[in-house]
Amino acid sequence: MPHIRVAALALSLAASLGLTAQQPPATPAAPTPADQKCVVAGHVTNSVSGEPVKKVSVRLMRNGPVNVNTDSGPQAYTAISEADGSFRIEGVDPGRYMLSGQKTGFIYTNYGAKKPLRQGTVLTLSPSQQMTDINLALFPQAVISGKVVDEDGDPVGGAMVQAYVQSWQRGKLRYMPRGATSANDLGEYRMSGLAPGKYYIAAQKMNFGMADEEKSTPGKPEIRPVRTFYPEATSLATASPVEVQPAQDLSGMDIRVHSAPTYHIRGKIAGNLPNSDNQRISVSTTARDEDSMFMFAGQSMVKSDHTFDISGVAPGSYMVNVFGMGGTFRVMGQQPVDVGQGDANDVVVNIVPAGSMHGQVHIEGTPQAGAPAFNMTNVTVRLTPEDMRMMGGPPPNGKAKQDGSFTLDNVAPGKYSVNSNAPQGTYLKSIRFGSQDILGKTLDLSGGAGGDLELTFRYGPGEVDATVQPAQDSAASSNGQPAALPSNISVVLIPDVLNEDGSGIESSNANQNGTSTLKNIPPGHYRAYAIEDFNYGAMQNPDVQKQLEGKGTEVELKENDKKQIQLPIITSDDMQQILARLGLEDVQ
Repeated sequence: MPHIRVAALALSLAASLGLTAQQPPATPAAPTPADQKCVVAGHVTNSVSGEPVKKVSVRLMRNGPVNVNTDSGPQAYTAISEADGSFRIEGVDPGRYMLSGQKTGFIYTNYGAKKPLRQGTVLTLSPSQQMTDINLALFPQAVISGKVVDEDGDPVGGAMVQAYVQSWQRGKLRYMPRGATSANDLGEYRMSGLAPGKYYIAAQKMNFGMADEEKSTPGKPEIRPVRTFYPEATSLATASPVEVQPAQDLSGMDIRVHSAPTYHIRGKIAGNLPNSDNQRISVSTTARDEDSMFMFAGQSMVKSDHTFDISGVAPGSYMVNVFGMGGTFRVMGQQPVDVGQGDANDVVVNIVPAGSMHGQVHIEGTPQAGAPAFNMTNVTVRLTPEDMRMMGGPPPNGKAKQDGSFTLDNVAPGKYSVNSNAPQGTYLKSIRFGSQDILGKTLDLSGGAGGDLELTFRYGPGEVDATVQPAQDSAASSNGQPAALPSNISVVLIPDVLNEDGSGIESSNANQNGTSTLKNIPPGHYRAYAIEDFNYGAMQNPDVQKQLEGKGTEVELKENDKKQIQLPIITSDDMQQILARLGLEDVQ
């Protein structure tokens, strides 16, 4: 079964766009004097038991883009916790950092995060500062185990067992894979490394045979085991979620796999396939429903005559995906197919070869006085597929040359969003494809790659300095001092209209003092919020945005504007209540 890798969308662009002939290169900052170096120290503990955790890989990573005029030294520092959980990192350059910890048996955790896999607190270190009271609380893993049996109670050895969670994707809740394992010959399975939450556990006997090995009577169903969710449901709608807590070892989650009539999808590949000894071509079926598009139903290799035969497919709506398994894994073609009460024959999947696109980067306006020099060669442009099933490998990306030109290779047919973070001191003004400005819109290459892209950056982005205010009901403590702020607050700017791919939200973690600066913000009208335990995907939901109106501050940014704002906290409890009113859950 292919593994679909979702590439990271964060692009670090400390770039220069022209003027290199008129401006001398920037001189990197001098090393920080020894007496201005900082220290970060503390203890790593188990978030459930409070006990110290040894041999944890502690990592202190710079937060935000690097400016060669002001930043020097390493971009990350590491340490290993001692037997008593203590760690100490010396010789740290002043700046903004994120602290995290990782160890087998625990979930990767950011300092200050209230949940695994969530953002944490930014540590802002001043020259010579010693921050020695850090408590990095790691979340221990959860484990789910049980047996896979058939309708007679006999073990189903070798069954694939997968865990799915509901996850926010572009403002919608979808089912995403979060773990997988195989049952042994006794039907026993054990899935570890799970974060706390609700899971839908499915078992399935996968078919990976060659097409000529599948013998059947055409037109007649084959009774085979089908994907079954815990405890014995054949659909997500009737499945029971399994909820686990941190450090919980939940056993006895037995799945009784059902058998049902299944059919074949037979067809042929039309178009030129790669002619290479190490290039294996395969077809797979995934659910066509976007909510569960990562659920595979079957797979088969393509024969030498370009035909394929996928067996064991239950009735439903599917997408047939053709992909190459040699060299760089990539999707080559797709075709929707409906399977009813019979085989789906004569399916044709057209292969449109991947192509290349060219582009040009431009810069407009005048840089502010004292701005660092820019370098076109640091500008990167990336295409992100709208259909996540097309993420068969790294998305097409290209780096600009000194003259601003770039090339995107291996661009498969499909629909994409164009991503390119603006270099420091600029914002992305437009993306032209032919005669159209597609900034924030879909790049439709369904008919194949071709045409030129033109990206124009402009000097003069806005900047917002935000200060987070403590909640009114906790502003005073017994000693008369303001109460401590929550540890994981993000300052969020939401434009009036999001991009078609759901992007456009600007955010930055607040530091330990409750302040945050958002730079390189395109001019426009925004609503600003300070949110505890920020979930980017949930904020893309228009209903959630509507519920937040009146809880933040409106910000109008023009070119080169610098605004200072104060924001009340929207606590995690507030967000839970908003989601509950909408009938939604707080998920990853």
